[in-house]
Amino acid sequence: MQFSRPMRLTGIALAAACTLALSACSGSSDSKVDTFQIAVNTDGGHQAWSDAVTNQISNTLGIKSTTKSYASFDELRTDVTERTIKTAFRTGWQPDYPSIYNYLQPLYFTGAGSNDGDYSNKDFDDLMRQVAGAQDPEQAYKLQADAQAVLMKDLPAIPLWYTNIAAVYSKKVDNVAFNWQNQPEYAGITKADGKILTHGTQPQNPLIPTATNEVGGGIVINQMYSGLVRYTADGETVNDVAESITSKDNKTWTVKIKSGQKFSDGSAVNADSFLKAWNYGAAGKNKQLNSYFFYPIVGFDDAQADKGDTMSGLKKVDDLTFTIELAQAEASFPARLGYSAFFPVPVKAFDDLKAYGRAPIGNGPYKMASKDAWEDDVQIELVKNDAYQGDIKVKNKGLLFKFYTNLEAAYTDVQAGNLDVLESVPDGSLKTFTTDSKVNAISEPGSVFQSFTIPVTAEHFGMDEEGRLRRAAISMAINREAITDKVFHGTRTPASDFSSPLMPGWTDKIEGNDVLQYNPEKAKELWAKADKINKWTTK
Repeated sequence: MQFSRPMRLTGIALAAACTLALSACSGSSDSKVDTFQIAVNTDGGHQAWSDAVTNQISNTLGIKSTTKSYASFDELRTDVTERTIKTAFRTGWQPDYPSIYNYLQPLYFTGAGSNDGDYSNKDFDDLMRQVAGAQDPEQAYKLQADAQAVLMKDLPAIPLWYTNIAAVYSKKVDNVAFNWQNQPEYAGITKADGKILTHGTQPQNPLIPTATNEVGGGIVINQMYSGLVRYTADGETVNDVAESITSKDNKTWTVKIKSGQKFSDGSAVNADSFLKAWNYGAAGKNKQLNSYFFYPIVGFDDAQADKGDTMSGLKKVDDLTFTIELAQAEASFPARLGYSAFFPVPVKAFDDLKAYGRAPIGNGPYKMASKDAWEDDVQIELVKNDAYQGDIKVKNKGLLFKFYTNLEAAYTDVQAGNLDVLESVPDGSLKTFTTDSKVNAISEPGSVFQSFTIPVTAEHFGMDEEGRLRRAAISMAINREAITDKVFHGTRTPASDFSSPLMPGWTDKIEGNDVLQYNPEKAKELWAKADKINKWTTK
């Protein structure tokens, strides 16, 4: 999931959560020199590290490299998703479910919803299909490593570091803990006067599960809905709305829904709640950001091409039972069903989906406080959902997501007791937050992966010999250890792959990952080779 602080990071991920932007852009026609820019959203606290990275690139390669600043995450993401950004861009990702596959497929598979750099490689795509069809974990881990080796050669994104959890909470709350996704376990937080005031960001899209792939909206949706399965704090997959998910061949799955499940308005959660939402999400005409999650299901390609309103692989058996036919056997498929794209939606929501997206009706532990609970650029308020039937125990009266334009202001509010939880500490406080007597601090390993993406359409950076040489040179010009130490004070760990050490099957033994090591002499050599192919100047 794309994220705004660090996803989704979704975040992010992410990570949060945050999204970076980096690319090459042409300078003025008078200068005849290209400038390599990193575009970042300043409300996410990215200026310091971006300046450090661009300075290293400039000093090593002898080119002009600068930061391009956006005032907000929303503004940056708009330019990225609409492909109007004139620079390269940073990307941050936090996993939607605990698997390396979820770091690789959404960001780099041809046409995937979060493939913002428009990368495409047939060998990589083929390996991802094989990972999805792997019948045992060890086979999947090997295929994932092979897929990452392809990415190391192409570098559609430049891996930077893994983001540790660096969070603070006020003296007014207790029982604050974070999960495998670098997100607070909101339901367990307690407070004497009830409602939890927590940091948030303006959602980019309506609060529809298939339309949200960033942290601002994703965090809210995750509190309002329950899926067929859910993930525990340590990443274990357990049944939630599903009574059972079974298969004899790992290709056709039978889902049985627990009886008595209800949405917050009292309407029943049934097979239609899932089938209607999934079919809508898969249809190409609906342009849903999470549509690619349905690609394993038979009929997805036709749905994307608008050759009908339903995926043929989905069949209703009765009100509480349906089947899912996959294009190939996938033993791990049920583990994906806890991601928000697979959440149920009341059938009546599709009568006016625009209105529903502003005040959704979910089946999770929280619900909207009112139809007007979402105030743009201000806040979203949730309250406990008494109709919730799941196992999560809500120990507070509700959540108020307060939207901030910068992390520094949020941190100050935690110190003053005006904000209860801040899931990401601003750069300026990273050195001191663990000893700050005005806050309680959390510092532990996290799952958010941070990188910056260079679009394949950027001049000098195509997927050809010149482009690959320049991407490798840029990567080797970055001293990740120096930045994680001096800028982030140890709250980041230099990346050695495209995922996270917390994921099952992770290894730092990826073929070709020496390209992530600081090597200024090699960087200069590769840049010079690229110049012999096509000089680093405007045409």
